[in-house]
Amino acid sequence: MKLRRLLVVVAALALVAGACSSRGEDASGSSDDTSDTTAATSDAGAGGETFGDMESPCGDGEPTAPEGGPDETQGVSADAIAVGTVADPGFTGRPGLNQEIFDAGEAFVAWCNEQGGINGRELQLTQYDAAISNYQPELTAACDQEFAMVGGGAVQDNLWETTGLECGLIDVTGFSVTPEKAGESGPDEVRDTRTVQPVPNPSDQFPVGALKMVAEDFPDALDNVGILYADLATLQVQAARTKEAYEQNDATIVYEQTYNVLGEANWAPFANAIKEAGVTWLNFVGEGENLAALQQAMSEIDYSPEVTLQDTNFYDQAYLDAAGPAANGTYLRSAFVPFEEAADNPATQQYIDLVEAEGGKVALLGAQSMSGWLLFSQAVKECDDQGTLTRSCVLETAGSVTDWTGGGLHAPTDPSTNSGPTCQMVLLVEDEAFTRYAPDEGFQCEDDYVAELEGDYSASG
Repeated sequence: MKLRRLLVVVAALALVAGACSSRGEDASGSSDDTSDTTAATSDAGAGGETFGDMESPCGDGEPTAPEGGPDETQGVSADAIAVGTVADPGFTGRPGLNQEIFDAGEAFVAWCNEQGGINGRELQLTQYDAAISNYQPELTAACDQEFAMVGGGAVQDNLWETTGLECGLIDVTGFSVTPEKAGESGPDEVRDTRTVQPVPNPSDQFPVGALKMVAEDFPDALDNVGILYADLATLQVQAARTKEAYEQNDATIVYEQTYNVLGEANWAPFANAIKEAGVTWLNFVGEGENLAALQQAMSEIDYSPEVTLQDTNFYDQAYLDAAGPAANGTYLRSAFVPFEEAADNPATQQYIDLVEAEGGKVALLGAQSMSGWLLFSQAVKECDDQGTLTRSCVLETAGSVTDWTGGGLHAPTDPSTNSGPTCQMVLLVEDEAFTRYAPDEGFQCEDDYVAELEGDYSASG
């Protein structure tokens, strides 16, 4: 395997939105109706290899000569495809942050190249470590050499407009954070942003299924909601979206506070302020180790909100290790089959096995990255089989898939309309471990599990 790495020493925080499938489906969330899935897999996996319940898009074959200029075929040769991924593990305030994204990319590329690449073309991977102030130069470097960006995610992706989008790159991302990258819901957003999300996170929608499920058991807790978020513009946008979604669900926000994106030397003042405000429902926008420090500070004053509900990026062993017993009672929304249930779900077990074989980190954002790699590679194979391996074809093909589960990693999503999913599950930390809270199996689905937001959350809004 030929891997090229371009690494800097710092990176940023990242957030991600979740997805889900319908109640009564099996643990993988797979759908019985796959007739409207545009990117077919029937010809993939010539060697019989699979990922979960999908045939592998990788294997030996006869690659076709791509037609088009560098704007369409840059990075594609007779025997290789140059791809890049972006993540934040060099962040000086939290070394190793989201390392699982790079690890998932390395694991997928190794797995795919061992099969012969895609139709015989080997994937050649470059990793871009995007610090808060370094996203733009890193993506500018990618503009000069990559066919596409794949499986990544970075908090400052609002700069995609003036980097990757401007230079003609495409991105089948792991996740998108900001409105400028994630776009709004609707079929044209994939073309406008040149980004396909395997688990869409449009700026005009917000997943509230977990909120509703937890509120059924704690109906009064929403009367006193506290929201904390880092003093970073992109995370302030996420907090504003969260606030609107909560208020649409009859929540009363009684406490809002920013904290230092690098972390606080003393979290006690925050813990005391939360207690004084009478917060009974807490949402923390950021990453796990900062929340862990806050929860430990609250534990020291013997105070804990009835509900602490977090996004899926907190589904990470690093959070549990940092928080210890203080994490107990924390709820998390998720669209992915829990790692604890991997023995019953082949795709989840395969993700874990592939990453661990490369000595990598297993975490939720890594599984989401893997889904992006699978979606990209499936589209590349289909385009190559048609003799049209171009950026436009891959963008159109991946962006036309209407029913996607990443081989069973997560519940069905609809990348084609960039729409947030209407289903969810909730996890709960008990005895310093992640456990299933609701539903009892599979995922729960309701039409009102996605809130339609009215605010303009773009940089210019």
